[in-house]
Amino acid sequence: MTIKLALTGKARSGKDAIAEYLVANYGFKRFAFGDGIREVCRQLYPEQFEGGAKPRALLQGVGQSLRAFDEDVWVKRTIYDINTEIFSNATVMGDRVLSSARIVVSDLRQPNEEKTLRSEGFVIIRVTAPEDLRIQRMITAGDAFNPDDLTHDTESYVDSFEVDYEITNDGTLDKLHAQVDEFMAELLADRQR
Repeated sequence: MTIKLALTGKARSGKDAIAEYLVANYGFKRFAFGDGIREVCRQLYPEQFEGGAKPRALLQGVGQSLRAFDEDVWVKRTIYDINTEIFSNATVMGDRVLSSARIVVSDLRQPNEEKTLRSEGFVIIRVTAPEDLRIQRMITAGDAFNPDDLTHDTESYVDSFEVDYEITNDGTLDKLHAQVDEFMAELLADRQR
């Protein structure tokens, strides 16, 4: 059975840490709406990514600018990639397609993304962390950001989404992993019923 999860949360709340843990420990394949945006920005402005930096204003600006031409540009690209993965793991039985793919989208931030993922059967998980801790993580990671980035539209929508689960990331990585293990145990038990 296919398992599809989507992580939503503000910058440096821990979405990527959870996605990486799901990939490493539960066989998930990670996707992100921002992958296409990063690809375009890296080609045009490679110096902005030196040393592993994450130029938030650039990524937000390019992403939103292209959305002005087609609101679903990044959604369509990501859903296409996800469906390719699902069908590459599929078995056809009569008129049914059975897949054991495990998918995690690590950057749900926009209302149209939430609407599409909900209609595609994704379980939506909000990841929260205190703002001061998130800012410290940005500084430690060398992110290029300013205070306005924290109130950008892409940061504010996540609080309004209806979610299936919520994980608070205000402790150690081990504590975060324990919460993910607890969530996965519950999810897998529900799927067995």
